[in-house]
Amino acid sequence: MQKESVDILNNREIAITLWLLAIMIFIFSSPKMTEVRRSFGSLLSSFFVKQIMTVLGLMVVYMGFVVYILSEVDLWNVGQIKNTLFWCASVGFMSLFKLESIKKDKSFFKHSVIDNLKLLAIIQFVVGVYTFPLLVEIMLVPILALIGGMLAIAGTDKKHHQVRMLLEYSLSLLGVILIIYTMYMLITNFGEFGKEKTIYDFFVPPLLTLLYLPFIFIMVVYTTYEQVFVRLQFSIKNRTLRYLAKFYAAALFNVRLKVLERWSSQVSRENIQSHSDLIDTFKYIYKVKRAEENPSEVPYKMGWSPYEAKTFLSNEGLETGYYNKLYDGEWFASSPMVEFGDGIIPDNIAYYVEGTEGVANTLKIKLNVNDANGSDTVICSFLELANILSFASINQKLSKKMTEAVLNGEKNSENYGCKEVTVRKEIWSGHKLSGFTTLYHDFLKGQPETYWVIF
Repeated sequence: MQKESVDILNNREIAITLWLLAIMIFIFSSPKMTEVRRSFGSLLSSFFVKQIMTVLGLMVVYMGFVVYILSEVDLWNVGQIKNTLFWCASVGFMSLFKLESIKKDKSFFKHSVIDNLKLLAIIQFVVGVYTFPLLVEIMLVPILALIGGMLAIAGTDKKHHQVRMLLEYSLSLLGVILIIYTMYMLITNFGEFGKEKTIYDFFVPPLLTLLYLPFIFIMVVYTTYEQVFVRLQFSIKNRTLRYLAKFYAAALFNVRLKVLERWSSQVSRENIQSHSDLIDTFKYIYKVKRAEENPSEVPYKMGWSPYEAKTFLSNEGLETGYYNKLYDGEWFASSPMVEFGDGIIPDNIAYYVEGTEGVANTLKIKLNVNDANGSDTVICSFLELANILSFASINQKLSKKMTEAVLNGEKNSENYGCKEVTVRKEIWSGHKLSGFTTLYHDFLKGQPETYWVIF
């Protein structure tokens, strides 16, 4: 009986199980853990809701079908029940809670395939075949958990850089010891590694992950449509038009989720009162898609191609979203605010492209400084970005006078043919840390200088 239990769980898994049991017993028996028990109960009650249980049920049915097919072709056997259950509780289950991040990661599915095939995955498996004696594993589990938790905390603040480096060296040292131990066991006890079960242990988890990717993709598509359709309830009041919008969106966009979300965003800015209004939203999406794929040349005296201007600072981490119509013929694209510095409220920089359909006439970099006392570094970064934008937009670097204006926070404007470059600083009245905003503009002469309002 003892040998069978060891075959079910290795020493590392037994150690983790013992620690988890000890923690659970402490939580459910200690009077000091009353609040934790209440929170745990609330967490469980929020977990057992129809939507979550439905998705989990679908996952179980799907993976049951996958396991059945694998067993039919002798790629799975009953000896893999433990690995399959562990995989479902970790990779399968947790992936369902990361659907939003998976949707934003353009390379998720490609990386998932590569990560399961690369050499590091093989090394990690080989290292995991041999475990230390149970007593050693019991001591290692809390140590590794403590180091991992401290490393996560240290990584959130640059002030803890030295601590983070020490923790990483500690983990590296433990990794080297584990590899040396594995090499020794391979030499002295290769029979354990050469078992048929070990071969199954090696390829079954990665195979489950690869075969799970279609289900994840279906879930990503489903949740995206669900979110879009919920938003339509607020964007389109007429029920018939709303049903038509859902039907047309599913038929025209199918699994092209980026286009679907872009259409949904545009619908929220329109006043859909008729079938013609609804059709116009689809025409608009296909029109801008064609314009982006085949951008027209814009004469220099008119401004810039917005689809080229969007990329002027993309290599510097300031990549804008789509160039979209807003209101009254105005078009706009902006990057997210990129944070600089390690203050309590970091400074941030963003890039904006503004204009009309097919033509950008204003390019802006905006710097928000939340603490004027430590602004030198971020201002230098801002100056570097302004230089890059100037060279990309008017084929010239900033003049000495303009550079000094940026560094000193002084207003200055210069003309370059039909283009005008300006920089200005706006102090935030009453701000405790003397915060301010600096704006650098490239724009077509004749555009109003008071086009930007800061609250």
